[in-house]
Amino acid sequence: MNIEKEFKNIIQSHNQTIDEKNFINNLHLELKRRYAKKIGFLNGVSAAAFLAIFGFASISQLTDDFTVYASNDLQALEVMDAETEEYVYEIASYLVDTSDDIWETIIFLDEIQYEPIIAMNNRGIE
Repeated sequence: MNIEKEFKNIIQSHNQTIDEKNFINNLHLELKRRYAKKIGFLNGVSAAAFLAIFGFASISQLTDDFTVYASNDLQALEVMDAETEEYVYEIASYLVDTSDDIWETIIFLDEIQYEPIIAMNNRGIE
């Protein structure tokens, strides 16, 4: 029900009998409807803002540079313990064995400064 129309009807009518209970009920229903509409709009805006911020944060974390993921915690081999060194060699061997493009894998190992590849590029001279 449109409250403005109801007010206009009351003003224009010369009839002194107004159904107060019906009018108050309609007024409360209209207030609840407008409040629900306002809350729905605010919820929609806040959800859109949350999705925009979360989406931007997620997209900014994505990259095509594989060295960003691989070179986070690698240390030089001489400071690694024997178990970690063996693990790194096994991972490198696995990458070479399962690679579709061996040259891309070697470039990757060179970019993360995998020591045997650096030595191979320097022809054994350190």
